[in-house]
Amino acid sequence: MVGGKPVEIAVSSLSPATVRITLLPLEAGAPTPVPVDGGLAQPDAAQRVAAGRVAETFKPVRAGDLSVRFTAQPPTLHVETTAGVPVQRLVFDPQAPDMTFLLPKGPLLGLGQGGPQFDRKGQTDRMRNGQGGYQLQTHGARAPIQWLVGTDGWGMFIHHPHGAFDFTGADGKFTPTAAGAPFDIFVVSSRDPLVIMREYARITGLPELPAQWTLGYMQSHRTLSGPNEIMSIPKTFRDKKLPCDALIYLGTEFTPSG
Repeated sequence: MVGGKPVEIAVSSLSPATVRITLLPLEAGAPTPVPVDGGLAQPDAAQRVAAGRVAETFKPVRAGDLSVRFTAQPPTLHVETTAGVPVQRLVFDPQAPDMTFLLPKGPLLGLGQGGPQFDRKGQTDRMRNGQGGYQLQTHGARAPIQWLVGTDGWGMFIHHPHGAFDFTGADGKFTPTAAGAPFDIFVVSSRDPLVIMREYARITGLPELPAQWTLGYMQSHRTLSGPNEIMSIPKTFRDKKLPCDALIYLGTEFTPSG
């Protein structure tokens, strides 16, 4: 039981360094699938190596250069190297939707743009997207990504569900926004930062090349008094023969007029 529901556990190998672990709640005996939301580069790229509903299936399962084993009371998935060195430990509450996991001995990185900088340990993060972020004036808006990097040699991407993080205790805690949803988690093992980030790109995809105009000059404006001012800005650029590849008009939330 995980979160008050029986689950089917699937272990898949995405690469020698990355294992995918999926917990699918059972509804009327059938597993609830992970939603296809565009967050994965290739949703079916990982090769499934084991799936089952009993603990004995996962003692242990080899996935690339990693192994996964399951222990009960509470339901726990141990991700280790083939030499038995712990990489990550995912502990699920049998009745609540929460999951706890190992924090690194050193700094904890990741989680996207904004929020407390550099080491995320000692903080809580509701993963709220938008302008109401941490120290907005100097650190920009919050653009959360459920991607964690432990500086002692691991990365973890929680593809599904979305939720909040608590790093104030000895272990990290993840609380999904909605209970009863499938868990879809990728764990990466490497002490090389280049490998960890390359695996993240393997999971979520490489960024597209920017459009040609994004490499030019862009003029941004926030508060605007009305349509005449909007039209006056490109007119000024044209009259003065100034180069401008894009005009940006921002008017979200905090601008009094825009």
